[in-house]
Amino acid sequence: MTWHLKCRVDSEILIHPAQSTAWKHFDTVHPSFVADPRNVRLGLATDGFNPWGHSSRSYSCWPVFIVVYNLPPEMCMRPEFTFLTLVISGPKSPGKNIDVFLRPLIDDLKRLWSSGVETFDSFRKQNFTMRAMLMWTITDFPGYGMVSGWSTHGRMSCPYCMEMTRAFYLQNGRKISFFDCHRQFLPASHSYRMDTTQFLKGRFEFGPPPPRLDGHSVRLRVAALPDVLFGNPSVNQTIVGFGETHNWVKRSIFWELPYWEDNLIRHNLDVMHCEKNFFDNIIHTVMDDSSSKDNVKSRMDLPLYCDREELHLYYDRSGSLCKPNASYALNTDKKRCLCTWLKQVRFPDGYASNIACCVNLAELRLVGLKSHDCHIFMQRLIPIAFHGLLPDSIWGPLTEVSNFFRALCSPNVNIKDMAVWEIKIVEIICKLERIFPPSFFDCMEHLAIHLPFEARIGGPVQFRWMYPFERQMHKLKQTIGNKNHVEASIVEAYILNEITEFCSRYFGADVETSWSKPPRNFAVVPLYRNTEFSIFACPGHPMGSHSQTRCLTTQEMKAAELYVLLNCREVDALLSIFDREVGVYMTPSDPQKARTRSFVMWFKDRVLNGHHEGNGVLQYLALGPSWTVNVYREGATVVDLNGNANDDVDENASEGNDGYETRSDASGNSSESE
Repeated sequence: MTWHLKCRVDSEILIHPAQSTAWKHFDTVHPSFVADPRNVRLGLATDGFNPWGHSSRSYSCWPVFIVVYNLPPEMCMRPEFTFLTLVISGPKSPGKNIDVFLRPLIDDLKRLWSSGVETFDSFRKQNFTMRAMLMWTITDFPGYGMVSGWSTHGRMSCPYCMEMTRAFYLQNGRKISFFDCHRQFLPASHSYRMDTTQFLKGRFEFGPPPPRLDGHSVRLRVAALPDVLFGNPSVNQTIVGFGETHNWVKRSIFWELPYWEDNLIRHNLDVMHCEKNFFDNIIHTVMDDSSSKDNVKSRMDLPLYCDREELHLYYDRSGSLCKPNASYALNTDKKRCLCTWLKQVRFPDGYASNIACCVNLAELRLVGLKSHDCHIFMQRLIPIAFHGLLPDSIWGPLTEVSNFFRALCSPNVNIKDMAVWEIKIVEIICKLERIFPPSFFDCMEHLAIHLPFEARIGGPVQFRWMYPFERQMHKLKQTIGNKNHVEASIVEAYILNEITEFCSRYFGADVETSWSKPPRNFAVVPLYRNTEFSIFACPGHPMGSHSQTRCLTTQEMKAAELYVLLNCREVDALLSIFDREVGVYMTPSDPQKARTRSFVMWFKDRVLNGHHEGNGVLQYLALGPSWTVNVYREGATVVDLNGNANDDVDENASEGNDGYETRSDASGNSSESE
């Protein structure tokens, strides 16, 4: 619990919120709280879920979690250190009435701040008065409005720009657009500010960006709001000026905390949902499917706001309304090429889900992508998937968006890099505004410009996004045994799990518990015993039953031979001799190519023809592997030379590797096992 004091290294690289500006600012304002490093810093997260999944029966249950930021980075967001404090019952979302349900928790937080509670320190064997403070809340964007009191709907949905926003209502699309709201964030001398054709037509941009209000300024605004009577829908309690001069719907209960205005970040923008919604807009528009932002109504708005005549709707000779093809939308052949490639993409074990299952080749579209699928696609696949399919003028900005989210989601945040990205992301969004129609730019695209600021002030996003809590809610959903009493089932299962987790700490090392269970890819004994080669001593085990036997292709055989020879320590001496003999005729960039092209044949000639005096077992290795391999229904787990686990899975799996483990024993027989 004192890691943040003893092990924290203050540098420009942030790996934990304890190194962040928000943490240090609070230390400066409240030195009495910092005096005892055992005082606790907390984060609150909540979101709603339907215990029946996507069924027609609507139900919204809202668990409230608390996380402890005193712990080291590897423990901070672990499920065992995430505490379920409240379960807000359904069947409807609490909306702005969430303050009523949070009242007991807020009262406890106020008591923990003012007087603290007597706590036993098991390390020092003494009692002390422990105090606690709440650093921030973590929610999705609709939840942001519920806990902050600032509505995240409508023209003023951005909680940073507030009433200074430039968002406007699309006449035909009938939605709020944040198109051309970002040139004001550019440097005053930037050429985009004077562009009157690629943004809102005929408009120059001379204005400064809207100021970010500090906690004291927001408190003064909130203090002037009238009281809201919760739980009475029959009474109109809309605050005067709502939607015109402000977006306040209530005074949030969190302002009752005496220190709340001293937090530099009070409510986090959830990077997980921002990234997913940003990606959804990109992929649907590029694929030009039914969810595309570039629809007929969008094209009807173009003449009103933009000077892009090549995209305007027109009538053909038969009188039919036609929509011209856009350069950012793929045609049928390119969509088929992309979908076919996605069907064949495979990832390392545990890296991503089976994205191939989300590809509909018949309709040439992507369906059912989860948040993490969008996370992987956005950061890893966009630069590859769209290269050659889209013009460079469009592929470039999309790749920059991919690089932005990759840098933003890095576990090691460089403060200087985030300051640079805070400027670059504005220019990237402006580049996209020169490409896509106004309907493309909803609030999620706009919020991206504020994410680097929060990362620079609050630290890595891994401590401030919804991924760990979404996983927790998935586990809670699995514990619901009685659908008539959802919340009671969750609470009962959670308490039982807490008891068993606590008791398991006292079990012996020979008892497998949640704390001591082996990892998923774990083998107790070597896959092949009695071997004289280091490369074949790796532990592993087959998964599933032996389904069939097949022959390797010539390409697979060459790859297997080359891999074994280049990674077997017993061959290192011959590899050095090969490099010296062949190196005379090579440039410095050629050794790897020469090994790939000639080493296998050179090795066989050297060993089998008696040109090398050494370990006789090398002759068995020179005989090469067997052409016949065993295929297991679920694959085989083999630990590679670096100690990493890899799964050789069946051909229908989405992740793992397709390599075959080559085996050669002292009898001269060699074989391969998949």
